[in-house]
Amino acid sequence: MQRLQAKLHGETPAVAFLWNESREDGKTHYHPKNEERFSDFVKMHLDDDLRGRGIIANREVQIRRGEGGVPGERTDIHVDAIRRVGQADDYDSITAIVEVKGNWHRELFSAMETQLAERYLRDNQTQHGLYLVGWFTCLQWDRNDPRRNLLPNTSIEEASEFFDEQAANLTNSSRQIRAVVLNTGLRE
Repeated sequence: MQRLQAKLHGETPAVAFLWNESREDGKTHYHPKNEERFSDFVKMHLDDDLRGRGIIANREVQIRRGEGGVPGERTDIHVDAIRRVGQADDYDSITAIVEVKGNWHRELFSAMETQLAERYLRDNQTQHGLYLVGWFTCLQWDRNDPRRNLLPNTSIEEASEFFDEQAANLTNSSRQIRAVVLNTGLRE
């Protein structure tokens, strides 16, 4: 994720691809893309960044089928890695589930526990989770976008500390959770 952060705000900043831009009344208006597009962008980065390493990223993987009208469960990003065990031709796999949120999401501060830990990593062989937050807050964000009203009154640094602590508290002997907050705001 450090390489993605560098790509977002590097010499040719990729962060612009996470924003919709429109012109109205001679003014440019910026709106963040939705979480699905953000997840697609992250998945494409993982594909490029991890190519040739025996690691595969997929979107919207169904990990549990729905029954009796109850919907199944799909992960935002599902990462599978294959590794050789010892000198033999034996292989082992490691899976990580990535839950992606924009910082306007109503359940931003609770979904790491209620969604990632208690739904996706519970009763599952997968033991590794990443809670990935896109922090879109910036001056250029159109004030008429209703998602702005949902933004937390905290800095990206404070949010990162909060999510790191929450991930540490949710990590136990059967699961490991990490949190990353990416600066996805336009440069001010």
